[in-house]
Amino acid sequence: MIKVLIADDDVDICYLLSDFLRSNNMQVETAFNGASALEKLKKVNYDVVLCDFRLPDSDGFEMTEKIKAINPAIQVIIITGYSDVKVAVKVMKLGVFEYVTKPIYPEEILHSIKQAMEKKGVSSKTPASSTPDKFEFVQGEDQRSEQLMNLVKLVGPTDMTCLICGESGTGKEYVAKKLHYASPRKQQPFVALDCGAIPADLASSELFGHVKGSFTGAVGNKKGHFELANGGTLFLDEIGNLSYDNQMKLLRVLQERVIKRVGGAKDIPVDVRIIAATNENLELATRKGAFREDLYHRINEFKLEITPLRYRKADIEIFAKHFMQKANAQLNRNIKGFSPEAMNKLKQHQWPGNLRELQNVVKRAILMAETDWVELQNLPAELGEEVLHEANTDGFDENTLDLKVLVGRTETRAIRKALNMSNHNKSKTAELLGVDRKTLYNKLKQYNIPH
Repeated sequence: MIKVLIADDDVDICYLLSDFLRSNNMQVETAFNGASALEKLKKVNYDVVLCDFRLPDSDGFEMTEKIKAINPAIQVIIITGYSDVKVAVKVMKLGVFEYVTKPIYPEEILHSIKQAMEKKGVSSKTPASSTPDKFEFVQGEDQRSEQLMNLVKLVGPTDMTCLICGESGTGKEYVAKKLHYASPRKQQPFVALDCGAIPADLASSELFGHVKGSFTGAVGNKKGHFELANGGTLFLDEIGNLSYDNQMKLLRVLQERVIKRVGGAKDIPVDVRIIAATNENLELATRKGAFREDLYHRINEFKLEITPLRYRKADIEIFAKHFMQKANAQLNRNIKGFSPEAMNKLKQHQWPGNLRELQNVVKRAILMAETDWVELQNLPAELGEEVLHEANTDGFDENTLDLKVLVGRTETRAIRKALNMSNHNKSKTAELLGVDRKTLYNKLKQYNIPH
């Protein structure tokens, strides 16, 4: 039976969700503040926590970090009355499974819990099927999407260690699974570990396992993710968040292909393909000494870079329709499509949360739709509001006709776009812009562009 803890100071919401989830054969408890919720979490091994972002004594950021410190395997769903994309992206980086805005719809929460449990199973113990779910993969039509998939087809069948780079929500795990299913290992487990969601002192145990009594709370022997993925693929998401000490241990495993459980003395051979992912600039991190240079070169045998969704406008409609079909199946709806006005609104939005944000927006719109079509009023009111703001942050007068100013504005926006596309890699930025590195640095200085 799935164990759920609801942490919310709104008594009505607690009672509403408790009754509904219990009627769906779940074990549910409630807490009306953060301290009470954390005490319960120390005593009971919950599967999912539904946590209000604004509690009387805490917020969603603090609660997520403390929940993950108690048990990294717990799936956290944040509930809030405020739709703020930046907040959503930040809590996702902390390891939150989903970010749901009020008003609360019990059916939506139920589906989120079921999805969270499915992810928990794939991430910790369930081998990946050789036949992916029909809703798991969809390919964009943008030229950069096609180039990425061509590289996946090229490197997928090999055993090369791959590094996937891209902003949060761009689909790094999706690409990792594509690599796995394209490999001879596809019949074996695909195991994912979010390195950003586990405390540094528990990372070794999660990676390599531990023996009974090796530390407080180690009540039995436990296999780590390397052993769980043996014969298959281990996906290390947000690898840049590993501590320097754990980076050193990981490097040893990659070089020697043996692990040693925490507190154990026996070397255990492992046959695992490593796919790592990051939304950080690891090259910069190595120069600053925050990431080991030898580990960076070891995981970067082949790099795949995912372009943010805002630069792939041709893909927005494709993915919106894909997420619509997925939401129809999950919510038992039969929505046929998007009105022209609604689709235009989706295409105008900058999508700072990328595909994850788009999926959440579409799913909620499907739930809210009153006809067979998603209309403009079914989308969040703030969607697309940042477009004008972004267009006017380059310091130029929009009303000027001065040719030098107009050229400067155009060059500034092109440089910023290229920097984002290349994850601030200067060589690749210069290549995208068709200039040499010296010219690029002169332009960065001339237009005072942070780099």
